[in-house]
Amino acid sequence: MKIEKRVLPNLGVLDVTLEREHTDHLYHLIEKYEIDADQGMQQWMLVDDEHRFKQTVLDPAINYYVKEWGFPTRLQSTHIHDLTFQKFWVNSTTKGQYQALHNHDAVFSFVVWLKIPSVATEEQQVHNTMHPEAGDFILTYSDITGRHCKANWKLEKQYNEGHMLLFPSALFHAVYPHFLTDEKRISLAGDIALNSNKIEGIYDQGMLLGTENSQEFLSKEA
Repeated sequence: MKIEKRVLPNLGVLDVTLEREHTDHLYHLIEKYEIDADQGMQQWMLVDDEHRFKQTVLDPAINYYVKEWGFPTRLQSTHIHDLTFQKFWVNSTTKGQYQALHNHDAVFSFVVWLKIPSVATEEQQVHNTMHPEAGDFILTYSDITGRHCKANWKLEKQYNEGHMLLFPSALFHAVYPHFLTDEKRISLAGDIALNSNKIEGIYDQGMLLGTENSQEFLSKEA
């Protein structure tokens, strides 16, 4: 008897480690465009001066993604030049604040963690009953059988600061709150969308996170 494995094609997630020059540039943008706001959760839009972040980080990452998995949409036109860096913004959250489950109306989305004030595993040891996923970033998806699944990143300063996740915008995602410190968690998020004059198809909201390749990545402890 011969048994062979057949892997169905699917999509994945990229974990990109940024260089110091990239994070320095992002901190510069945060300070340049920071707005005055009350204490608590703060969000403000950024402008990618001279397209530096797009050219040095996003373009290479998207090219890599497309070569590995193709476009996460069904389009009549799927050339990478049909994409545009739509927008990106800062999320600054304090103790107890979170981002509820949501997705984005784009092709690719990304999150960059610049400051992680607590350790998710320590958060969960303290709050295991009430908040078993405290401090986590999650993506939800359906596997090839239609089963609803969830992938957790246990955010820790040592492993996740200076990292970017790039993923299909149709994937729902959320950020759970931290509780053990009053320090702020600072991240950037953004979207890469279809150029408005290139939209010739529709988004396939049913495209799924990959099973084999992504699970190998997702199983890595953050």
